[in-house]
Amino acid sequence: MRRRSVAAKYGYIMKKIIFALLFTLSSLNLSSQLCEDYMIWDGSETVSDFGIDTTGNWWAITNPFSNYKRLIVSGDETEEYNQISKPIFSQDGNRWAAFAEYNGSWYVITNDDLIELKATDVGSLGFTNNSKYLVYSYKSSEIEYIVLPEQTIQVLGKAGTFYVNDDANMFAFAGMRGSKYVININGIETTTFDEVLPIGFWHDNTFIYAAKNGMNWQIYRNNRPISENYALIKETAINRFGTVAAAIIETFAGYQTAIVISDDYYEPIIGRNYDLAAYLTLHPDLPLVAYFAKSGLGNFIVQNTAEYSTYINTGVPQYSSDGEDLLFAACDFDCFVAVNGKRYTLKTSITPQNQLAIKSGSNTIAYSTSSNMNVLFLETNKMHAGMMVDKILPPIFNRRTNRYETVGAINNRLYLLTCRTN
Repeated sequence: MRRRSVAAKYGYIMKKIIFALLFTLSSLNLSSQLCEDYMIWDGSETVSDFGIDTTGNWWAITNPFSNYKRLIVSGDETEEYNQISKPIFSQDGNRWAAFAEYNGSWYVITNDDLIELKATDVGSLGFTNNSKYLVYSYKSSEIEYIVLPEQTIQVLGKAGTFYVNDDANMFAFAGMRGSKYVININGIETTTFDEVLPIGFWHDNTFIYAAKNGMNWQIYRNNRPISENYALIKETAINRFGTVAAAIIETFAGYQTAIVISDDYYEPIIGRNYDLAAYLTLHPDLPLVAYFAKSGLGNFIVQNTAEYSTYINTGVPQYSSDGEDLLFAACDFDCFVAVNGKRYTLKTSITPQNQLAIKSGSNTIAYSTSSNMNVLFLETNKMHAGMMVDKILPPIFNRRTNRYETVGAINNRLYLLTCRTN
């Protein structure tokens, strides 16, 4: 009996091992069908930095020689420079730009142009929200210049970056006047304030900002206040169309909440009162805002007035690129991700600190571990992954290619790691 019992146990164990091997092989086979990896840089030059933009463009800065750098954007290589900045990309992903310096001369380099600057230092660089125009600033001695397509503006006392409208014919920035602050809107200064928070241009070319006078914070549209007085305004956001803005505010009673500004409403819409509000996230199109809130012992992700229960250790909520899905992750004794309020308990090592990517309507997410990119199917808890690398970036969902993507490195070779969902 004992010998038959041992044999039976041995047979059972072997069946489990065979089943596990078959399951692993089938999973690897499916992963190989869904995930593909491509070498995008052969390591012929040392890589000092690399990245991938939300538009799907990858880039790398290499060191071809001592004290020289080269920028590579999606396979296109620049000449060598002594200094070069990380590239920025237009919203449509078709254009890029960077600052570069060679033998004391500064340049703006783009995908199709090289602009020499009479500069002693450089400032900000960007594209308008509609991707049509490149704008930038640089310094020559003590004077800063803002360069727009049809004009160059000399400024003194600018604090922080500058903002332009979609036609790139209007600008705004915060400026210092002694111990006070102003907002300069197309060359005309507002009254002075104790503090200011520039937000951005509205669709009608007025400028939205928050400002403090004494103990009172308000939100302004050009020179006109459009909100009540608050004790504090600590986070702000505006969508790229200039049709919705939002802020996290604190009332004089000590409560915190979010307000939403839209032409759809006669006045700003204010949320419920909470002990704490943070992690402001704005929907890409609609007048919807998401944020973390705490009330007593309760923790929530709030979307306007809807509350989704969560843990204190909760990540920043995020919308998918088209706004269809609202995603967040949280951990306590267990971890979960929630999509549009529906929880999925995780068996994998995702934490709220992981930067997640989501494909709208797919019930899938992607995240990076220390060595690879994983795609998790939330309904089945099945996971698929590509190759292992030494270093890896957080993933994106590339709408152009309809797949999750990131860039990984093995020594000085770079790889584009990709996974589809079907």
